[in-house]
Amino acid sequence: MSITTSEPTLDQALALARRLSPQNRAALISRLVHELASPTGPAQTTTNDAWARWADLREEIGRKYPDAHLAERLQTDRRERDEAICGTHKVDDVHP
Repeated sequence: MSITTSEPTLDQALALARRLSPQNRAALISRLVHELASPTGPAQTTTNDAWARWADLREEIGRKYPDAHLAERLQTDRRERDEAICGTHKVDDVHP
């Protein structure tokens, strides 16, 4: 028996599925559809998880780059973008 470390390909899965009886093919399709329709586990994130990760990232950046003043830089960037888009400030080329 040989052990394969590479991931199976779609073609390999199809070749194996074609060897199944029609009833087992239908059961396989049903199970795959069910798995895709109701994802579970770590791949599913809640809104709260995303905001918690965002807060952690902000804290980490603050610790690693205490003199970066990212909030001020972001506000300046937003102001410059708004001026360029709205035309309140003359800019020769919006996309240098």
